[in-house]
Amino acid sequence: MVFVSNVAEPRQDGEMPANVTANKSVSANEQASAHPASAHPAVESTADMVVNTLREWYVLASDSIASLLDGRFLQQPARDLWLLGKHYDLSLEQTESTTGYPQHVIDDFSHLIWCTYRSHYAPIAQSQFTTDAGWGCMLRAGQTLMAQALQLHVLGRDWTFSWTSSDPEHTKRRQLYTRVVSEFFDDYDPRSTFSIQRMAALGQQFEGKDIGEWFGPYGTARILRGLAQQASHDVTVYTTTDGVVYLADICAEFRPTLILVASMLGIDRVNPVYYAFIQASLMLPQSAGIAGGRPSSALYFAGVQGDELLYLDPHTTRPAVTRTNNNEYLQSDLASYSCPTPRRIAMSRLDPCMVFGYYCATLESLIDLRSRIELLADDGVTAIVSFDNGHAPESAIPESHGSGP
Repeated sequence: MVFVSNVAEPRQDGEMPANVTANKSVSANEQASAHPASAHPAVESTADMVVNTLREWYVLASDSIASLLDGRFLQQPARDLWLLGKHYDLSLEQTESTTGYPQHVIDDFSHLIWCTYRSHYAPIAQSQFTTDAGWGCMLRAGQTLMAQALQLHVLGRDWTFSWTSSDPEHTKRRQLYTRVVSEFFDDYDPRSTFSIQRMAALGQQFEGKDIGEWFGPYGTARILRGLAQQASHDVTVYTTTDGVVYLADICAEFRPTLILVASMLGIDRVNPVYYAFIQASLMLPQSAGIAGGRPSSALYFAGVQGDELLYLDPHTTRPAVTRTNNNEYLQSDLASYSCPTPRRIAMSRLDPCMVFGYYCATLESLIDLRSRIELLADDGVTAIVSFDNGHAPESAIPESHGSGP
């Protein structure tokens, strides 16, 4: 699979992409008849393929120019790589020629669930939007972060399975993996807990945003928390915008928890004083990644290599996957949710508004997270997360802003 992106960038003036119509109400019956499940395409359209390829060329060119201007073009990448808390010493590894990484690093990166723009799904309620291309990239970055937390919840950090094996353990892991992925399908099925339809609808309720308006990290964190609460999900989502985690709110009746810390780490770019914490955050065993991005372009960050972050880019448009009745899928059915090609971006190019994610499966894991972050602060790292033993004061999450779609 080629890791490509959609060239249709969002416009912050609220103008809609030319191929969609906003704010036209349709009934549920009209939605269903206009887009029956059997009509969903199985492959990318020619137009999407062209747009994705052009976007890929653009990203490659802009990244190369930025590396040249930063003086990094001829530098060898750092040999220490961390991917969601797991360390790789690349100086000891045989790299694969096309990616520059060892095969087992590629395999680990490919385990990340990659949520991207989708098209040809049932219209989102109260609109005729059948794609989120051009406006939904931060929602997709938030989905990707949530998906990694759910993977950690049901599969742990180190797992593998064969799509064709009949071994009971492989079958169990395969079923757990497909269950997690299907929570992000683009439909109204009750099992699609974090679908783009539900995220956009809750964005209307929480922030008054019309379908097709772009979201920032703050709003996305609030939406994920709301959807988890509505579904009485196995994983609790805890959000904070001031960096303080109030332990009494989590520990009274502890359940597996994803902590989302929404932060503004500068004005136009990330203040370099926070670089060390961003790096350290992705080294923590509790890390579920970071939803952030370049200015006006959301990304999901999963790893760190020197002063660069490894990321997944949601700006590629794929056809929505049609849910099966028995929730059984072939590898080819879900291939578009996996990316085998890591990309890197310098921290100096990041938008300062981002959401840090930490998954704590047990109370012991939460205590360990607190200990590790406090040790960072003791070592002189400017930590943006702190812990308080009490309850949070009554406060609301600010309106969404930050990285665009």
